[in-house]
Amino acid sequence: MEKKNIEKINLENLILVSKILKDFECFVFYGTLLGLTRNNAIIKNDDDIDFLINIKLKDIVLNKILSLTTFEINKDTKNEYFTQFVNFKDNVKTFIDFYFYIDEDKDYIIEKHNWLSFVKSDKHSLHIPKKFIFPLKKSIEFDFVKLPNKQNELCEFLYGSSWIKPLEKNSEYRIEIVNNKPKLIKRSFIGGLNRKIKKLFFK
Repeated sequence: MEKKNIEKINLENLILVSKILKDFECFVFYGTLLGLTRNNAIIKNDDDIDFLINIKLKDIVLNKILSLTTFEINKDTKNEYFTQFVNFKDNVKTFIDFYFYIDEDKDYIIEKHNWLSFVKSDKHSLHIPKKFIFPLKKSIEFDFVKLPNKQNELCEFLYGSSWIKPLEKNSEYRIEIVNNKPKLIKRSFIGGLNRKIKKLFFK
């Protein structure tokens, strides 16, 4: 699988899905937000794109994406608050992740799936301040793509004060959730090296 093909198809997925959902408050989040904010690009070697959207729109969104013949739901990862689509194109497999948030008329939205997938645990839910998100804004670089209003502040909320410096997920850091906020834990050199070795030999 060529890395260039992954990046190209990820970008195509991003624009296509954003266009299909242009009439909804569907915006990029997590790694996709981080890449677009940090260097106006999808993170290299990433095999997915991430969207956040109100759970009230879930059925409409899923039906629209399912109308795309190359997209199908990954049933192994699906739960009430998360749906992953798989796109098979040019013998390359990429993923589109939808995280469905809850809006309870508070000053934050609730995202239950996040990095940990403990959707039954309230203490592992993220409470994301609305002031970082709304009103949404349109991307200047990418047609139809919607971004949170305060990108930098949201990236810092999600990934800590050192968000601007690229780190390799799982190998160089892990995420915990404390008081419904993310806490990035950097791994030691030895710990990161061990993770890389395990990743290399136990794919």
